[in-house]
Amino acid sequence: MKVIIFCFSGTGNTERITQEWVSEILANGHEADIIKLDKDTQPVDLSAYDRVGFAYPVHAFNAPEPVWRYAKTLAEQPESKPAFFLMVSGEPLNMNHRSGDKLARILKRKNIHVESAYHYVMPYNMIFRHSEAKALRMWTVGQKLAHMDAKDYIVNGVTNKPRRPVLMGWFIGILRIEQWFSGWNGRMFKIDTKKCVRCMKCVNACPMGNIKYEDGKFKFGKDCVCCTRCSFNCPVDAFSIGLLNAWRVNKPYAFAPVEEGKEKHAHYCRRAYKKYFANAEARIAAAETHSEEPIN
Repeated sequence: MKVIIFCFSGTGNTERITQEWVSEILANGHEADIIKLDKDTQPVDLSAYDRVGFAYPVHAFNAPEPVWRYAKTLAEQPESKPAFFLMVSGEPLNMNHRSGDKLARILKRKNIHVESAYHYVMPYNMIFRHSEAKALRMWTVGQKLAHMDAKDYIVNGVTNKPRRPVLMGWFIGILRIEQWFSGWNGRMFKIDTKKCVRCMKCVNACPMGNIKYEDGKFKFGKDCVCCTRCSFNCPVDAFSIGLLNAWRVNKPYAFAPVEEGKEKHAHYCRRAYKKYFANAEARIAAAETHSEEPIN
């Protein structure tokens, strides 16, 4: 089996999950390639691959624009090609399961058919900052689920089709306005030059090449997709991200035990998180009991 996964990752959560999938695929004697999506990614010949994956962070309950735009560049396949989605979001809501609707329609026209989808909860890089304890729990669970899912699908041929809210398609379509808004709002980004240390991390890391440094000034174009890779990873918290600045989160998560105070957002989607963790951890415990070995 040879697998290719096209991965768009803003602040790294989606890439983490994708790497775990690849690790499991390789450990079972199969082949896997990751193609990171950015503005310069060229179409890939899929003829040598048996499975095609698309991994992405969910933006406003939709796949980010770079993902479905890249899918449009792929050639129509002479024979039906099976595909799967790896969806990463900050909250365990079923609406996320419809995030690939537009992407799936584009792929279908290319004779690439989505037969399986997987959703992982990882900490927010927008809206608010999760506690380090919850972020670590999300990653611990997501890492183990990724290995289990990759083995089920790639090795054992078991597909997964999560429940998708039937009546939410129209609402998710409306929310795609976020993709237009991101380009417009991106022009309003600002950098506090008194804080900025000119490390150029934001310029070099932007997947869309939307940030330039010319004549001693930072300039922002119209191609922002609101992945927040720039502001999230700024070492001195120098960014203002336009109308969304109140939702800005800065500094990567530790993904390690960290002493901290009371969780500030304990009631946010409380029931959904409780159900997600209960189901996921029960599944992990059952698998580990059956195998008598801890899952990676």
